[in-house]
This record gives sequence, structure tokens and C-alpha cells, in this order.
Amino acid sequence: MLIGVGAVGAAVLVLVLTGWGATLWEVLSERERLQGRLEEAGALAPLLYVGFLIVQAVIAPLPAPAVAMAGGYGFGVVEGFFLTWVGSLAGGVISFGISRLFGRALVAGSPRTVRLDRFVAEHGAVLIFVLRLIPLVSFDAISYAAGLSSIRFRAFLLATALGMMPGTFAFVYLGGSEPGVRTWAVLLGLAVLAGAAYLFQRRFLRVRPRVR
Repeated sequence: MLIGVGAVGAAVLVLVLTGWGATLWEVLSERERLQGRLEEAGALAPLLYVGFLIVQAVIAPLPAPAVAMAGGYGFGVVEGFFLTWVGSLAGGVISFGISRLFGRALVAGSPRTVRLDRFVAEHGAVLIFVLRLIPLVSFDAISYAAGLSSIRFRAFLLATALGMMPGTFAFVYLGGSEPGVRTWAVLLGLAVLAGAAYLFQRRFLRVRPRVR
């Protein structure tokens, strides 16, 4: 966790001191400028966008919803959703792998970790899926925390791939469509789904104290 916090802090510091952060925000926040950059990139634009999503997911210098919205008005709803979903999923997998490779050995072995591992092994996929439905929960924090646990990679991958779909679509749709009734309906649907997921996980986590 300290390494992760240090990496994020270093990335933010570099963006601030070099001025790249302000430039990057201007590019992402202005439709015309972003579309101009994508046109300059040509056929490489989708690959560059996916690569940026991966870096963003691992280091987290920018909020994921803002990047998803930029993908929506840069590539359109359909292509933007697919690219954002693929890039974010790949970033989550890499974050999981880094945490599993370098952090798992530091937390494994203690009695408390054994009990938590047992709980995560049984219920981790459901918990990750539900947490992915809540946009306010850090995508990167879930990936890194999952890597520290004993959850199987296949379960993590499936829960992440499915759980991130509603939020990804909502923010990409918000960026790739004109404001209107449908946009508000999508946002309302996401809010209802996120609220239900939050209530579910509150009840679901009450199972944990029973684990011995």
C-alpha cells in the first residue's frame, strides 16, 4: 500500500511540476482539442487511448469517469465503450498482478489474514462484482486489494469484466451523446444500480464476522 501511495504521489507531482497535468486535462476536457489529437494520431488513436487507460488504471493520475467520458466524445458511444472497457480491464489485471506479485507475501501468514482469505476465497467474486457497480469506489484500490488476497485470478477477471460494464457504459454515453432525456435516464439508472449495490454490500459484509 505504501508503494502504491508513493507511486501515485510521484505521478501527481510529476504532472504538476512539469505542467503535463494541466495540458492533459485541457485535452481531455475540450471535445474539439481531443478530436484533433485523435485525428493526428490516425489509426494509432485507439491503441494510444487503450494504453493511456492502462497507465491511468495502474498509476491513477486522473479519475476514471472523466477518462471514460473523453473516450465517449472522442470515439463515439459504441467504439468508446469497447475501448474503455478493454483498457480499464487490462489496467485492472496489471494492478492485480503487481499487487499479487509484490504484496501478497507481505500480508500472507498472519491469523487475521488467514480468516480474511477464507472469506475472500468464498465470497470475493461477488464482493468485487458489487463494488465495481459503485462508481465512487476506487477502481484501482479494488484491483490492488484483490491482488493481496487469495482470490483466484479467473474469479477476479470475471467479476471485474462484468461489474464495470454499467458504469463504463454510463460515462461513455454521457460523453458521446448530446444532453437529453436519455442521458438523464442512463445516469438515473446508474445511480439506482449503485445505490442498490451499496446497500447489498453493507448487508453482505455482515457475513465476515462469522468467519473463523
